[in-house]
Amino acid sequence: MVNAYSKLWNRDFSLIILVQVLALFGNSILSFALPLHILNITGSPALFGTVLALSFVPLIVMSPVGGVIADRRRKQRIMFCLDTITAVLIVLFIVLNRQVTSVTVIVTLVIVKVMALNVVQGLYMPTTMSAVPFLVPASKLVPANAIATSVFSLSNIVGPVVGGILYATFEDLFPILVISIAIFVAAAVIDLFIRIPYKEQESAGGIMSMLKNDLSRCARFATREKPILGKVVFAMFLFGIPSLAMVIVGLPVLITQTLDMPMNLFGLSQGIMMGGGLLGSILVGTLEKKLTIQKAHWLLFACSMSIAPIGLVLLFGVPETIAYVVITLSGALIMLTTQIVTIQILAFIQLETPRELVGKIIAVAMALILGSYPVGQLLFGVLLEWFYAKPWIVIFVAVFMAGAVAVYSREHFRKIDPTLAALNLTVSGDCQKK
Repeated sequence: MVNAYSKLWNRDFSLIILVQVLALFGNSILSFALPLHILNITGSPALFGTVLALSFVPLIVMSPVGGVIADRRRKQRIMFCLDTITAVLIVLFIVLNRQVTSVTVIVTLVIVKVMALNVVQGLYMPTTMSAVPFLVPASKLVPANAIATSVFSLSNIVGPVVGGILYATFEDLFPILVISIAIFVAAAVIDLFIRIPYKEQESAGGIMSMLKNDLSRCARFATREKPILGKVVFAMFLFGIPSLAMVIVGLPVLITQTLDMPMNLFGLSQGIMMGGGLLGSILVGTLEKKLTIQKAHWLLFACSMSIAPIGLVLLFGVPETIAYVVITLSGALIMLTTQIVTIQILAFIQLETPRELVGKIIAVAMALILGSYPVGQLLFGVLLEWFYAKPWIVIFVAVFMAGAVAVYSREHFRKIDPTLAALNLTVSGDCQKK
């Protein structure tokens, strides 16, 4: 099947990347803008962090399920159904939201909506990822997977930033919801034109039996056949709690409440942070010989140290404008370093995983890494409310935790096979495991 496509950017691969950009970014933008609306109307960091945390639970749970379904059903149909369902859910949310005025009811609607969105995203990512091997030649499989996984990784890092920018621009959910409907309708229409080869797989038992067998195979591979893979993913789970998760929930609170800055400046800071994440993606390709995964622990340590200036400006009570600039630049550095390491790890997984398992392994790995988000958002949302008058205490707790994990990860990163040092996007398909 793969031989039918002679180049990387063929018609169907280009369409599926376009759809992935629309759907995953659209979902991620909404999943942040909706909880940000809760922060705006309630002023509660703890509630903001709790809603963000709850939003990731269905994403984590459904990603492995999506990996199993994607391998056994027509992927184009799955994508079309998910995009259509998402558009319908947004319309229903608009209708219901405009009928109520109670803050409690609005918060409840937002929680239900955000969780529903992430159920869809949990099913969506494995579907698009597992389609890639059917759409490109074997020699292009690694760069194709790198492109697809970078879109997913960027959607979870840059999506919240774009959501913050849009909310700061409109200061209302309705325009964002209307834009989102248009995005998912466009994605559903494009789905109709994608052709993904399909071969029905034999299955014994129901979906739960298939899920159990497939996930058992993934667990055995990541813990026994390639234990270093499981250890690296676990290290990233630990690191995500005090770093990126804290930034996502902490920076909106610090800028809009601690510094009492207007929403347009919050939007500007989110744009600069987005630039940091995008720069990280660019650097992976341009500095691949220097950015080896064996040295990734240094990037994690640099990321942890990037959090420290935020605590210092809050501790010493520097002028709000200077504090705002420092917080924004620190957030951009955190985004940059986290994005580089995440892409390196995803490339490592692609190179070390057999083709028939790559979709499921990536789904499980991303579910575990994303599992740090709800833990960190819930933890730091509560801490920022407890230490509202002294937020620098919370920031230095994050610095210590992130630094400790960076030191812990050093042993695991250095054990990775040196032949995988480059981990760049031009690796030959011959490097892919058969």
